[in-house]
Amino acid sequence: MIIDYGDDCKNFNCFVCVFVKNFINFKSNLTYVLQILNTNKFARYIVTHYNHIGSKILVVDDDATNLKYLLIRLTQAGFEISQASSGNEALELLNNYMPDLILLDIKMPGLDGFEVCRIVKQMEQTEDIPIIFLTALTDTVDKVKGFDAGGVDYVTKPINFDELNARIIAHLTLVKQHRELKASEAKFQMLADFSYDFEYWLTTKNTFNYVSPSAKRITGYDAADFENDPSLLRRIIHPEDRDKIWGDLESGLQSKDPLVRVFRIVTKNGEIRWIAHKSLAIIDKDGINYGRRASNQDITTLKLVEDALRRSEKELKDANLSKDKFLSILAHDLKSPFTGLLGLSEMLVNYLNDLTKDEMREFSSGIFESAKVIYSLIDNLLLWTRVQSGRIDFDPKPRNLRQTVQEVLFLSETNALKKNISLFNEVDPSFTAVCDKNMLEMILRNLISNAVKFTNYAGEVKVTANDLGDLIEISVTDNGVGISADNLGKLFKIESIVSSEGTNNEQGTGMGLLLSRDFVEIQGGKIRVESEPNLGTTISFTLPAHVK
Repeated sequence: MIIDYGDDCKNFNCFVCVFVKNFINFKSNLTYVLQILNTNKFARYIVTHYNHIGSKILVVDDDATNLKYLLIRLTQAGFEISQASSGNEALELLNNYMPDLILLDIKMPGLDGFEVCRIVKQMEQTEDIPIIFLTALTDTVDKVKGFDAGGVDYVTKPINFDELNARIIAHLTLVKQHRELKASEAKFQMLADFSYDFEYWLTTKNTFNYVSPSAKRITGYDAADFENDPSLLRRIIHPEDRDKIWGDLESGLQSKDPLVRVFRIVTKNGEIRWIAHKSLAIIDKDGINYGRRASNQDITTLKLVEDALRRSEKELKDANLSKDKFLSILAHDLKSPFTGLLGLSEMLVNYLNDLTKDEMREFSSGIFESAKVIYSLIDNLLLWTRVQSGRIDFDPKPRNLRQTVQEVLFLSETNALKKNISLFNEVDPSFTAVCDKNMLEMILRNLISNAVKFTNYAGEVKVTANDLGDLIEISVTDNGVGISADNLGKLFKIESIVSSEGTNNEQGTGMGLLLSRDFVEIQGGKIRVESEPNLGTTISFTLPAHVK
């Protein structure tokens, strides 16, 4: 029901005007109510928001005349009335009847009003019912005694009904507001208690009105830890984020705008977690600040995923850039032998009748060597592509190392003899390694071929092995030209493969070491290079010594 009486209402006997008229002159402990009773706005507010018609009132008085008078007037005002003529009768009635308000006479035979009030306030089901005393007593001591017993107000006899009516409505309104507030708080606490996030309400004095149970799940600290030590909230912020974030939180107290931040905290057990913080200063329409209401979500998993995706994106970009450079180098390496191949074959086609047998033999030899380089480059490229895509066969088994090394050295003898280079197999005959035979042979061929390529006339290349327990380390050593410090840092990098001519102008693809590294790592080993210019190079790699 909404009733809007203007300030110029002429019906001074109407309920609202009587209510306001009596309430303005009424002295009570409700200071905030008195502050707004200077116009009919309060009356309109009460009638608009709180309709008390039908509210239940229990009247307790041993005077039958008073009971009858109050029954008639309160019923006329729209209340539902129950009566009791003694304290004992009232207490018995409260076992089955729950009023919204009690009007209680003080002077009664048996239990007086003070004692009845104390008993009512001690019972859980009735402790929130407001009690207004009806009394002829005016002494301040008696009034204080009534408030100490649990009463909320008093009306002196003889009763002025308009005053009584105003006080009843005021206290029923307060009760309803109190119940609404409790219901609202209960809803808030239920939502916050069951929230998966760390919720809190921090006052401007840096004390907590509320901390949700999820505080323990996220921070490792109980809600009580924060309530007993509010500075804990600042201390759990990661040291690298603390000053900046805490400064933002404090300045956010005075702002009406939401504060959203992402930062790290250190949990009770020392774990670092990422938090998504959202908070808002609680400021009423009069500008009074009640603190900050915040929700903190644990986004550690999300942050880790984001970081992993960011790293993957960077790695992918780097890989694409490296492959672009790699393809550029390959194009250059292919162009050189193709130039020789095309040039020499053109000479044969155009000047076949003018060439001597020695010239034809020389041109044919050049074409053959160029074709071998091109074939080797394409073969290595296809093999490398299969390795990168995981489509290469892998069959690890125990292999005798000396025997495998000897087979590869035999295939390298022809090139070594051209430069009078001595090849030595110094691997212990008892050494075995768990490896794929084809991959091991490919590694040894590349390393031995490189060693021969960069060793001067009458030099030497030797293969050795060391037992490292769970690993066998195999080394290919030469006394050739060595590798400069600058080029040493470029080895095994796809974007900077080095294709250099050997000591006898031998051509290479520049991919041998890349393939060797990949084959070593597929088998669970590592490869390393030691070299000094003009003193030689040693390339070593490891393989498992036993089946895992």
